[in-house]
Amino acid sequence: MVQDTRVSTDDLVSGVEEFRRADAQLTRRLAAMRAPNDTDRAAVRFIAAAPADAPVTPGSLATHLGVSTAAITSLIRRLQERGQVVVARHPDDARSKVLRASLRDLHSPVDDLGRRVEALADEFSPEHLEAVTRFFRRLAEEVAELP
Repeated sequence: MVQDTRVSTDDLVSGVEEFRRADAQLTRRLAAMRAPNDTDRAAVRFIAAAPADAPVTPGSLATHLGVSTAAITSLIRRLQERGQVVVARHPDDARSKVLRASLRDLHSPVDDLGRRVEALADEFSPEHLEAVTRFFRRLAEEVAELP
């Protein structure tokens, strides 16, 4: 007898709920350890991806993350304390600063979760990864639209 391996909508909804619980637990553990949170990781990825001739400024980082300049000041301080970013004078405007990923972060994945996601992705075909990626993008869009 051939087993039906199709995933039902109920299975998908259940899987998303299970992921949300695991993610909430991870967030609580990271907060307790004062480890990088989602915003910190997003900031490091944005800074590391910036071209050398167009480095990230605190203002552009705030805009990208959708947070206040006060929040950016705290975030930059945390990233500096962990050695993840370097803050330097802007080459064209001495009153401004630029943010660059530290050499350590330029040559390694942002965190353990990133490495685990990359390893997990190796278990799937390119077609499956395309579908999963599309699902997560659409899910993120739907969540962003919630009140």
